[in-house]
Amino acid sequence: MKTKEIEQRLKMLVKLCVETEPTIDDLKKMHHGTPEVTELFTQELIEARQIYRQVKDGNYDSSDEITVVMAQANVIWRLRNKIKEIGWEDYYSVDYKVIELLKLNQKINAIKEYRHHQIKVMGKECGLREAKEYVDALQNKLGLGY
Repeated sequence: MKTKEIEQRLKMLVKLCVETEPTIDDLKKMHHGTPEVTELFTQELIEARQIYRQVKDGNYDSSDEITVVMAQANVIWRLRNKIKEIGWEDYYSVDYKVIELLKLNQKINAIKEYRHHQIKVMGKECGLREAKEYVDALQNKLGLGY
C-alpha cells in the first residue's frame, strides 16, 4: 500500500475522531458528574493526529513501523465507530471501563470490573469464567490482544 493511501485513511480516522469527540457534558458524565474535567481531548484523538502527522511527514523508519501505525489506527477506528453507533453515554458503560483497563495491561482488574458490574449494577449472576470469557472476547474483537 502506498504512503498516500495510508495518509488518506488516517485522515479519515482523524475526521471520525473529531466527529465523535465527546462534549464537555459527555466528559462530565464520564467522570460521574464531577464538575471538574481533567482532560479536554480523548487519547484516541491525540493518537490519531500524531500517527497521521507521522505518516504525512514521512517520520517512520521501516515498513514494520508503518505496520504498527496501521494496527494502532485500526484499534482507534473500531472504538470510534462503536461510539458513533451507540453514543458516549452507552459506550462509557462497563465496556469502556474494561477497555481502559485492558489498555493499561490490567486484565485481572478488567475481569473484576465486568463481574462487579454484572452482579451489582445489572443484578445478574456472573462467575469468573463468564467474566474472563467476556473480557477475552472484547479484547480480541478490538484487537487489544497482547
